[in-house]
Amino acid sequence: MRIKNGCCIYIKFGSKKIKLPVNPEELEIEYPTNHQTYDVLGKGEIIVPRKPSLQVVSWESFFPDPDGERFVNNGARQPEFYVKLFEKALKMKQKCRLIIARSGLYDTNIRCIVSDFKTTDKGGEPEDIYYSLELTEYRSYEPKTISVVVTPEESAADPEARAAMEQTRPVEAPVLRVGASVIANGKYWYDSYGGKPFGTANNLSTTVTRIVSGNPYPVCIGHYGWLQESQLQITG
Repeated sequence: MRIKNGCCIYIKFGSKKIKLPVNPEELEIEYPTNHQTYDVLGKGEIIVPRKPSLQVVSWESFFPDPDGERFVNNGARQPEFYVKLFEKALKMKQKCRLIIARSGLYDTNIRCIVSDFKTTDKGGEPEDIYYSLELTEYRSYEPKTISVVVTPEESAADPEARAAMEQTRPVEAPVLRVGASVIANGKYWYDSYGGKPFGTANNLSTTVTRIVSGNPYPVCIGHYGWLQESQLQITG
């Protein structure tokens, strides 16, 4: 029996986008922190807030026989297809994107890796494969490089300094992510489609609270509204 479900879970591996054949009964999203606590003389214990740690999303469900009488989403494939896909992603350290579309609620859209995947065969259900899956948020850490070019006068005056300056230097690139500190300018809208009402930011210091890729205004800042990535300067 196939039913229409208000919540859809997709996982995208490169250009291949799959939809879970059966939605899990429960889906857990962890938002861990890396706050540090210290004992200070005369004050006692204090806490120093730090940037959010990586999100972790996990659930348990099963890959069913798509021809069986189950509550299966449209387009379901054989269990072997999903098992091989997740096993390959785990072994090859493949990066993917998790998209959870909720009807009438907020959406989840994060880049992640498969950090744990287990399967179970249950007696009496030979056509179904039960599994547990854990996805951990992935943040890019690859440095960008710049080349410094000097004038002929500078290079002639100090050859050793010229050689040192022309070397490629790694530069840490700030990443747009949920929780990033930003400075916003220009109009921000009520929703990611540009719905009214709107406001105007003028060197507004705030943080990114949501990112929904593919929409005209994909980035939500603080409690203000939605705007484009080009309107933001990432500060941390």
